[in-house]
Amino acid sequence: MTGSLAVVMAAMIPLQDMSDIDRTMRVLRHSPFSVSETVQRIGVAAHDQGLGVLAMVAGVQPVLVLASSVGGTLVVMDEADSQPAVPLSLMVRAVRWGGADVWIGSTPATASGNPGVWDDLPTAVAGDLEALPGLVDRALL
Repeated sequence: MTGSLAVVMAAMIPLQDMSDIDRTMRVLRHSPFSVSETVQRIGVAAHDQGLGVLAMVAGVQPVLVLASSVGGTLVVMDEADSQPAVPLSLMVRAVRWGGADVWIGSTPATASGNPGVWDDLPTAVAGDLEALPGLVDRALL
């Protein structure tokens, strides 16, 4: 867990290279709203659920880094030399036919569907991770 923006920003660097997006992220949901409205709605839904927005990297494809309900955000690495991932981050990307896609970082738990990967986390943080898809669903209603 970290509240260090330097650590979070280092983990966000691969998002600047679009060729890495398909490898490091997956589409979580499609939003019928614009990119800016989707980001705003997710921020409000996060706040309503007791999460904060630790960082928002603006741009054509903004990235929201959510703070867990206990503070800070999780940064994980599969192996010592692998790229760090921020599981509580979401990228919003415009779609040619309208609306936006909400992308979430691929992590061992999201990639394998194995909830046991988060067993060593505080219960509240594991709950925040598991609740992320529902949070996005509520934001896009």
